[in-house]
Amino acid sequence: MLERTARWITRGFELLIVACLAIMGLLVFGNVVLRYAFNTGIAVSEELSRLLFVWLIFMGAVLASAQRIHIGFDTLLHAVGPRTRRVLVLLTGLLLLAGCVIFIVGGWRQTQINLANSYPVLGISYAWLYGVALVFGVALIFPVCNNLLRAWRGDERELTQDLGDRIEAEAERVAADGDGGRAS
Repeated sequence: MLERTARWITRGFELLIVACLAIMGLLVFGNVVLRYAFNTGIAVSEELSRLLFVWLIFMGAVLASAQRIHIGFDTLLHAVGPRTRRVLVLLTGLLLLAGCVIFIVGGWRQTQINLANSYPVLGISYAWLYGVALVFGVALIFPVCNNLLRAWRGDERELTQDLGDRIEAEAERVAADGDGGRAS
């Protein structure tokens, strides 16, 4: 049940990221075409693109953490024994949870402070910009707690995955499928 919920949440984050990127691309491309071809533009393009970019970055960080593909420095973890590795992972997780609390508290305060301030062209509250810190802090708690639980249980699987290894594994999977999973 928990795994299924996690998949749905991950899928939701992926769809939101794709939507943000698509809207940003359309707005910026449309604005460039309108400026150079018709000497006009989309007034909300710059502000909305900037707002969507901030949300995209923070949602992408949560998604990368949940999928264990975030940048990780694991040289020290490979140099120490399993017991020390476990302690280091637990310590890092606790520090990340403290960071989540800082994001939640700071995001909440900034959102409250900026409720009355609004974007000049969009007309929406700046709380939409600062509220991303609150969402980020809450959402990041789940993958961090999952990693903490795995470390506590002694799960030795890597907490980060090397990009080269992931690409090779995916290439091998596609090669094993023969036609790359495409129907003829």
